[in-house]
Amino acid sequence: MKFPKDILVIDFEGMRAPKQIGAILLDKDTLAEKDSFVSYIHANLQGRSSVKSGITQEMLNGAPSQAEVGQEFFERFGSNVIIASFVAELDMKHLRTLTASRNGEEQYDYHVLDIWPIAYTHLLKTGYQGGMNSEDIFQAFGAKPRGSHDALEDCRIAADVLRKCVL
Repeated sequence: MKFPKDILVIDFEGMRAPKQIGAILLDKDTLAEKDSFVSYIHANLQGRSSVKSGITQEMLNGAPSQAEVGQEFFERFGSNVIIASFVAELDMKHLRTLTASRNGEEQYDYHVLDIWPIAYTHLLKTGYQGGMNSEDIFQAFGAKPRGSHDALEDCRIAADVLRKCVL
């Protein structure tokens, strides 16, 4: 299967505000990984740590600002890509915030590839009766159980799921 543009799989850790971003660029023809990116994003956790990701304040203290991460991300990947994510709504919100923080909102293609419905539908066609959350679906595709969530690792798992569904 050939896509019209390379696919940039993104993932953010942090519900209210992004605290880590991961991304991998997949070749439009082969879906092989061409490039990757991961960065913490400076934030104040206000005494909390993320149980799901294991991100602590110490990890974020020396991290670059959201604007710096947004600039580096855009310089690395540009906007001539198809954005993909596992449950894209929150990740797209964070991506818009990240790119806008660098003093300019980038115009990404509005065709966003949401991997979750592709994966879930693929599994249902095989008789899958497991859960709908990412952990259950990732494991159904052969991924090892995750401990703490890491944005780059999650991108790689989501890309592997996409490959198994479309190749």
